[in-house]
Amino acid sequence: MKKTERHKDTKDIRNGKILESLQGSVDDLEQVDGAEGEKSGESDFFDPSAPMMKNKKFFFVLGLIILILSVVGLVSTVRFTVSTVRDMANQTALKNEFAGFIYPAVITDSPAFDKAENAPPSVVINAAIWRIILSGNTEKYENDGSYMTISEIDVESSAVSLFGYGVVIQHQTVGSGSNMFEYNASGKTYRVSVETERITYWPRISEISNVGELFTLKVEYMAPIMGMPGEEEELEPQKTMIYTVSRTAASMTLNSIAYNPEDGPNAW
Repeated sequence: MKKTERHKDTKDIRNGKILESLQGSVDDLEQVDGAEGEKSGESDFFDPSAPMMKNKKFFFVLGLIILILSVVGLVSTVRFTVSTVRDMANQTALKNEFAGFIYPAVITDSPAFDKAENAPPSVVINAAIWRIILSGNTEKYENDGSYMTISEIDVESSAVSLFGYGVVIQHQTVGSGSNMFEYNASGKTYRVSVETERITYWPRISEISNVGELFTLKVEYMAPIMGMPGEEEELEPQKTMIYTVSRTAASMTLNSIAYNPEDGPNAW
C-alpha cells in the first residue's frame, strides 16, 4: 500500500513539473508576441508632426545656404568696390605724378618730336631751366633780388633727368621778356629772373595707358587764369598732345611728343 502511494506521489510531481514547463513556454510565447505587437504598433503608428519636422530641417538648410551665399556675395561686392576705388585713386595719383614730370615741357609749349634726340635744342634748355624753377629748390643759387645764377652743369643735369642721356644739349639764351634765360658763355651760367611768369599752359592728363614701362599720355593744355585759383578744372583745354614717357622704379624719361590724331593733320 505504501509502495503504491509513493509511486503515485512521484507521478504527480512529474506531471506538475511538465505542466509548469508548458506554462512557462506559453508565457514566453505571449511575451514575444506582445513585444512584436508593440514594435509592429510603433511602426504602423502615423506621426503627423514627422513631415513638418522634415520640412523644418529642409528650410533650415536652405536658409543657411542662402545666408552663406549672401555673405559671399557681400564680401565680393565690398572687395570689388574697394578695388575699384583703389584703382581710381592709384590712377589719379599716377596722372598727377606724370603731370608734374612733363610740366616743364608743357610750359615751354614744345613742338612735336619723335624721340628725345630730335627735340629742338632751345626747347631742351628752356624745359631744363623750367624744371629747376618748378622744383622750388632754388635757394642754393646766388641772386641779387631780381635774378639768380644757375650753372650750366645744373641745367645739363636737369635736361638729362627730363629727356634722358641721349638728348642733345646746346647752351644758348632762350625765352623772352621776364621768362628769358640768358646764357653767359664765359661764366658758363644762366641768368634767370626770380619772378618768372607762368603765362602759357599747365598739363591735365585725361587718359593714360601703358605697355610695360612705356606710358602713353593724352595731355590737355590748360591756360592759366590769373587771380582765380581753383577755377582751372572748369576750363576747356586749349589743345591736346600725346606724350610717351618711360617710367621705371628709379626714374622717368620723356621720349616723344606728338599731335593728337583726333584733331586732324592740320590742327596746329
